[in-house]
Amino acid sequence: MDIDLFEYSDILNAPFQAFNGSWEVTNTHWHYFTEILYLKEGELEAEVLGTKYYLKPGDLIIFHPKQIHAFRNAQKKENLELIKDSKYPVLKSKNQKENDLAFTILKYHETIISNINQGTSHLSNVMNLAATNPNISPLITSEQLGNFPIKTYIEDCLEEVKTWNFGFDVKVSSYLNLILTKIIRIWLKQGLNPYDAAKIDNFSNKQFSVLEYIDQHSSENISVEDLADKCGMCYSNFAKQFKAQFGRTCKEYIEFIRICKADTLLLYTDKTLDYISQETGFTDSSHFIRTYKKIKGVTPKQRRMAKK
Repeated sequence: MDIDLFEYSDILNAPFQAFNGSWEVTNTHWHYFTEILYLKEGELEAEVLGTKYYLKPGDLIIFHPKQIHAFRNAQKKENLELIKDSKYPVLKSKNQKENDLAFTILKYHETIISNINQGTSHLSNVMNLAATNPNISPLITSEQLGNFPIKTYIEDCLEEVKTWNFGFDVKVSSYLNLILTKIIRIWLKQGLNPYDAAKIDNFSNKQFSVLEYIDQHSSENISVEDLADKCGMCYSNFAKQFKAQFGRTCKEYIEFIRICKADTLLLYTDKTLDYISQETGFTDSSHFIRTYKKIKGVTPKQRRMAKK
C-alpha cells in the first residue's frame, strides 16, 4: 500500500483560489503552492513539520510550499473516516452531526504577488525566507493582527473569486499583497530580515527534488550519501545545508516522513504494526515503535487506543 503525502490537487486551476471549509481533519500532506487558513469558528489544531499550533477564531496559519502539514478540529475526538475520491485529503465524522468548525482557505501561486517598488525585496522571496527560518511562526493570532481588516479582505477575496467580474484578479492580488505585507511586518518583530539575500535551494531543480524523492521512496532504503550525490554535493556539505534549511538532519526528516505515513495507517486502518512497519520503510516493528515514540512521545499502541 503506497502512501504519497503529495496533494494531487496541487495543480491550481488559477493562480489563486478561495473557498470556505468545515471538515474535521486533513491527512498529513504537502503541495507546491502557499496556503493560508483563516479560522472563523471553532478551535483548530494544526501541525507543521511536526510542531503543533492551536488556532482560535480570528487566527490564521500559513502553510508554505513543500511543508508537511495537517489540521484537525481541536474540539472533536470522535471516530473519523476517510472520504474516498476526495480531491483534498480530508476526513469526516462518522456520526454526520453538524460541526462547529468554519474556516476559509486561500491558495495562491507566487506569480500573483508582486512589488510596486522595485527597491524592496520581492514578497515571494521574503515568504521563502520565513519558511526556512525556524524562529518565524506560521501562526498569526488575532491579537497580532489587531485592527487589521483581515476578515473583510478574505471575504472580499471569496466574493471576487465567486463572481469573476472584470478586474477580479487585480483586486484579489491587491488584497493578498496587503495580507502578506501585514504578516511580514509581524514577522519582522520575530527577527525576520526581509533584505537578506534569498536563500538558494540546493535541494531541488527541474530534474530532481530531494523532498519529493524522499516522499516517493520513503518505504525503501534511502542513502543520505546517494541523495548528496544526486544534488552534486559532498556528504558533509549536504548534511550541513539540509539541517540549516529544514531544521533537522536528513535522516531525521526521512524518519519523520515515514512516521507521518505510518500514522495514517495506524489511525484509520486496522493493519498490524508488523504490516505498517514493512509498508513504511522500517526494518521491523521494534524499530517502528522506537522511532514512533521518539517523534510522537507515545507508542503506536497508545496512539491507536487514544483514538478509540
